[in-house]
Amino acid sequence: SHALYRVFIAPTQRPTLPKPTPLPLLPTTPIRPRVWNSKNTRRHAISDHYTLDAAIDHPYINLVDATGTFQPAIAITRALSSYNRTSHHLVLVSPGTPGAIGPDALPICKIVSKIEIRAQVEKKRDAERRKARGAGTGPSPKTLELNWAIGGNDLKHRLVKLQDFLREGRKVEVLMRAKRRGKVATGEECAGVLRAVREAVGECKGAGEVKEQDGVVGGVMTLVFEGRKIE
Repeated sequence: SHALYRVFIAPTQRPTLPKPTPLPLLPTTPIRPRVWNSKNTRRHAISDHYTLDAAIDHPYINLVDATGTFQPAIAITRALSSYNRTSHHLVLVSPGTPGAIGPDALPICKIVSKIEIRAQVEKKRDAERRKARGAGTGPSPKTLELNWAIGGNDLKHRLVKLQDFLREGRKVEVLMRAKRRGKVATGEECAGVLRAVREAVGECKGAGEVKEQDGVVGGVMTLVFEGRKIE
């Protein structure tokens, strides 16, 4: 009977396999892919400050092109096709006079390079951040260091920087001190450096000294000047 079972019955029986042990579930944390699109972010930031390109909703405009040439009463479609969209924007400068008739009532738009627009936006943001911190909204102050024994070429270079800062409307603190090592300036040389600084400031229209000088000639002295931005 055992032999008959093995020959005829056992081959038809399926073996009973042990049930698989379920694997423990691991905690899963959904990962959200991070997508950087600096181009779109930049465009959105610029469009928060300016009306650009196709967003200018006027059929006719007065156009100032990239060379500064004024073109009155041209179609917006013509204006949009007249510049390189990769490097420039069409910017709405003045919205015009609603309800009025004539070229003078049309909006004024200007073709401006994207580099220039981004610089303007960054300047506005910087002013907003400084205002939020309680600082002034004008250009940030600068500090310029000179030594009494400075050479003629170096002095000329520093004075050009001083004038650039003043013409930007900045406040500039000029710190003058003796050279730590090397040549010691004579009284005449010190007076010459001080005179050159004040003459350079005098060449900047609207600039002047806003505090009395602090310190002594030949030692440590601080002068504070403030310029006026000339458009």
